[in-house]
Amino acid sequence: MAKTISLLLGVHAHQPVGNFTHVLDDAHERCYGPFLRVLHRYPAFKFAIHISGWLLDYMLERYPNDMALLRVMVERGQAELVGAGYTEPVLAVIPEADRLGQLQRMSDMLEKTLGQRPQGAWLTERVWEATVVPSLADSGIRYSTVDDYHFLCAGKNAGDLDGYYTTEENGRQLDLFPISEALRYRLPFSPAQEAVSYLESLAKEGGAPAAIYFDDIEKFGIWPETYEWVYEKGWLTQFIEGVLASSIIKTER
Repeated sequence: MAKTISLLLGVHAHQPVGNFTHVLDDAHERCYGPFLRVLHRYPAFKFAIHISGWLLDYMLERYPNDMALLRVMVERGQAELVGAGYTEPVLAVIPEADRLGQLQRMSDMLEKTLGQRPQGAWLTERVWEATVVPSLADSGIRYSTVDDYHFLCAGKNAGDLDGYYTTEENGRQLDLFPISEALRYRLPFSPAQEAVSYLESLAKEGGAPAAIYFDDIEKFGIWPETYEWVYEKGWLTQFIEGVLASSIIKTER
């Protein structure tokens, strides 16, 4: 059987609650908007996206055309919406009732405004604590992503982290996908073709392991010099086209 690998690529967008509108507008102009417009041109490239609740409120009001593109991508099965707490709290440090309320509010908002109820959740600042499992599961969340570091500390080898594991707490289960640190450091900083070649190098005979990426979308345009690199010099377009041209990489969501 041929070598294959599934690319599970997700991005996370957040701004501090109450941030200045000129900061939000600049972030949208240099990152959020361009990212969505590029992805919209490639229906076959699947991805996941999390936008924090209050930021999504702002974008829906201020940038309805770009949000309409996101809704189209959701409807055609290209984009998967990822939930979280509405105001982006660290779930592990707030009371159980507040966790459930935050998660429910965010899920309701995504379903109402963009047409999809999330099955996955982003953990703010990637803070993991097993006590959040019941809250996530009780709110309809089936999976989350955590740093691969947690699995390595638990005794797993890096070569074992090409899929997901199921954890349990107080009778509830949650699937956990380990985010690849190596991939986070490559995207979008390595040349696009090098990044594609690296993904292909992870493929294995006889199966379809996963390369798991979930990180801040702000790296795609807001970080220093990244707007020029990602959009003006075309890194994002080159990466997407390289992935889609590969017979080894399959994008999934």
